[in-house]
Amino acid sequence: MEAKTSPNRGTPNNSPRASSLTQFRMIVISVTCATLLSVVNNIIMPNDRLSSSGNRSHDIPQIYPKTSKKLTKDQHINTFWWPSPEEYGGILGKIHHFQNPSDCSAPSTKFFVWRSRSDNENDTRGLTAWAHAASSHMLHALTDADQPEAGHRILINDDKLFPMAKGCEHGPETRECYFEPLTNCKLSDVDDYETADPKSSNIKILSKTDEEYDRNVRTLYTSDSIWFRKVKDMYSWTGLGFNSQHSTIHMTAASLAYYFRVKPWLRKEIDERLRRNIPLDLNPQRTIGVPIRRSDKCRRHAIEGSAPGEMECPPLEEYLKKVKEFLAFDPRIENVIVTSEDKSACDEFLEVLRKELPSLRVIQNIGDVQQGTGSGSKLEAYTEGSSNAEVVASALTSLHMHMRARYFVLTSKSTWTSTIAVMARVYGFASEVIVFDIGPNKNTFAHLARRGCA
Repeated sequence: MEAKTSPNRGTPNNSPRASSLTQFRMIVISVTCATLLSVVNNIIMPNDRLSSSGNRSHDIPQIYPKTSKKLTKDQHINTFWWPSPEEYGGILGKIHHFQNPSDCSAPSTKFFVWRSRSDNENDTRGLTAWAHAASSHMLHALTDADQPEAGHRILINDDKLFPMAKGCEHGPETRECYFEPLTNCKLSDVDDYETADPKSSNIKILSKTDEEYDRNVRTLYTSDSIWFRKVKDMYSWTGLGFNSQHSTIHMTAASLAYYFRVKPWLRKEIDERLRRNIPLDLNPQRTIGVPIRRSDKCRRHAIEGSAPGEMECPPLEEYLKKVKEFLAFDPRIENVIVTSEDKSACDEFLEVLRKELPSLRVIQNIGDVQQGTGSGSKLEAYTEGSSNAEVVASALTSLHMHMRARYFVLTSKSTWTSTIAVMARVYGFASEVIVFDIGPNKNTFAHLARRGCA
C-alpha cells in the first residue's frame, strides 16, 4: 500500500531544508512571472521596440500618447469626472481625432459650419437641445451625409451669440464660454460665404436640412433651421462596419460626451458643487435618480419667453409610485437624488418623499438656481440675482449628480432627462441601469433612454 503522509509530519517549516525550498520556489515564480510579462508585452505590442535611451518607440503612428493610467471614475464619486478622449479612446477618441486634423488650412480639409439662426438671440433651445443638434450635425460631418467614401468634414460652429452666454465673464459670448471648442480649426480656415465670390465652387449653403450637395465642396454651411439631417448609417465612418453590427446608444453618448467637455473654470465650479452635494459613502448601485422636468415643458404653462409646452406633465404622485416600485424590486436601495428646474414641484415632491419614505437618504443639488425654465434665451430674466453662468453650472451639476444613480424615474419626452439616462447607461458610475419612463416619447432617443436600445 502507498504510504500516507500526515499533514503534521514531514520537514519542519523552520528547518534549513524548508528555508532553501522556499527560496527556490520564490526564484522560480519570479523568473516565470518576468518571462510571462515579457511574452505578453511582445504579443500585445509587437511593433514596439526599445530605443537606445530605454524608451519604447513605435513603428505604428499613435493617435494618443500611451499611458499606464487606469480609468479612475470610481475614485471620483463626489468630485468631477467626465469621459475624456485621451482616457476613454473608443468612439469618443475617434471623434476627437477626426475633429482635430494636423492641417486645417489644407485645400483637402473639408468643413461643415454650424450656423446660428438669424434670430439667434431669441433661440429658446436648452442645453441638451443644443447638444442633440451638435450630435446630429457631427454625424452629418463625419459621414459627409452618408457618403463616407467622399471623406469626412470638420464640424465647426460660427462665432455668433450663444443665448445662454450673454454676459459671459469667462470668454466670448459663444458656446466656448462654457465648452471646449469642437475642433482645433478656426473660422479663418473655412471659406467665408460673406467675402467669397458668389460663384465659388468651394462654398455651399444648405437651404434645407436634407438638400443634396456636391461632396467636393470644401465648406458646407447648415441651413437656418433648428433641425438637422438624419444620418442613416452612423458607424460607416469608423471602419467598424455598419449600424446593424453596433449599438446606436454608444455613438450617441460619445457625441454628446464630446460636446459637453467643459472649460476649466466650469469644471472647477461643478467639482465644488459635487463635493458639497454628494456624500463620500454614496453607493451608485443603491441609488435612484429622479430628475423632474416640468415648468415650461408642461402644456398650458404661462412662462413668458419660454418654448411652448410639449406634454401633459405627470402628477408628482406618479414619480413617488415608481420610487416605491424600485424599493420593492431592490430593498437595498439607500439613496434618492432629486433635482428639478422647477422649485415648487421639487419642494412639493421632497416633502411627500420624506414623509412617506423617511428611511431613504435624499440628495439634492444644494445651491441650484432652479430658474423655472429649460429654455435658454432669457435665463437671466427668470431668477433675480443669478447669472447665466450660474444657471448653466447648476444644470450641469444636476446632470453630473445623476450619473451616480442606477435607477431612474423620468419623462423621455424631455431631451434633458433622456440625456441623463443615456449618459448614465454608457458613462455612469452604476451598472445595469433601469428606467421608469412616466412621460414617454416615441422617437429613437427616447427608446435609448428607456431601454438602452432603439
